[in-house]
Amino acid sequence: MAITLATPTDVGHLVRAARKAQKLRQDDAAGAMGVSDMFLSGLENGAPGVRLDKLLQVLHGLGLVLQVEVNDDIAVQYTTLQRTKAAKS
Repeated sequence: MAITLATPTDVGHLVRAARKAQKLRQDDAAGAMGVSDMFLSGLENGAPGVRLDKLLQVLHGLGLVLQVEVNDDIAVQYTTLQRTKAAKS
């Protein structure tokens, strides 16, 4: 099922739903994912300005995958950038 996330509150609701579906307490989930209770609480409550690396860490910890739908032009540009990056490595 795809869920559209348009606001920080949408992201927070998804994170909270995933945590509750796994029957995890907020403090236990935060500890297992390596973030503070305060960060996870803020995230679940839709706090703006969340660090992307920490958000991705939480999503990964809950077994969630972030995907973005793009048009063909963007996909081509993205693939080109990824190849250029790989060639430089």
